[in-house]
Amino acid sequence: MPRLAISFLALMFTFASASSGAFAQTTPDQKSKTEQGSEKKMKSSEDPSSPAMQQAAAKQADCKKQAKAKKLAGSDRKKFMADCTK
Repeated sequence: MPRLAISFLALMFTFASASSGAFAQTTPDQKSKTEQGSEKKMKSSEDPSSPAMQQAAAKQADCKKQAKAKKLAGSDRKKFMADCTK
């Protein structure tokens, strides 16, 4: 019987120590490292909804249509796209 009591106390101690700090929760205003890293990489001028980004996307779409119409492929298409989107 004493072994059972000691085992029970050891189990309780293990659960108590594990729940105190090992599973700490973050508050809603704290951000994960992944979120912080992605925010650092993205500049304000790179906002997808910004007019500059929308204009660049429209120009790229036009260049893709032109390349398709000319039936360009491979390195020719790559060079054309680089020149067109400048």
